[in-house]
Amino acid sequence: MRVWMMVLAAIIVTAGSAFAAFRVTMAELTDETSIYDSFERTDSLWLFSDKIGSTAASGVERAKVAIAGPLGLSAKEAVYFIATTDTEGRAPSSSCTYTVTGPPIDTRWWSLTLYDTQTQHYVPNALNRSSWNSAVVPRRGDGSWQLTVASSIQPEPWLPSQLQDDQTFELNLRVYNPSNATRQALPNIELPTVERASC
Repeated sequence: MRVWMMVLAAIIVTAGSAFAAFRVTMAELTDETSIYDSFERTDSLWLFSDKIGSTAASGVERAKVAIAGPLGLSAKEAVYFIATTDTEGRAPSSSCTYTVTGPPIDTRWWSLTLYDTQTQHYVPNALNRSSWNSAVVPRRGDGSWQLTVASSIQPEPWLPSQLQDDQTFELNLRVYNPSNATRQALPNIELPTVERASC
């Protein structure tokens, strides 16, 4: 009888521990504020990771990306930069207008995509536009570019942030097949600036 009680107690303790661990893990995985915990902040305030899609990523990092993150290519193919603040360190808000100015990036291709911070999804808008990329964004003579992020209609190139007032968003810069020189300089390569123009 005593053996059965010990077995039952062991089962209860194991089940309780597993349930508690499951709850803690799920809370961490579904917390939208923690998905970029392992990213490092660059000199220009962008968050950076070259672990996404690599064996260096932890199990929790992989699970976070699978559940809530719009990332996933191997680090051999792409590196990721996330702007969760503007140049003044403020979270970008849909009630404000921003000017994003970018340098030419020595890479095969790049894209800049706007995501709802809370859902990590695209932001629905009349133009059905969520990003601009290096193949279509208008360039200046020196190869640099500039676009506007705003909820109201703007001249092209315009990236709509048509969320509810004061809702935050983030910008995801994907750099595909960067050159060796770019890789060696990571993460502090020259990156776009995200300046608040008005609110």
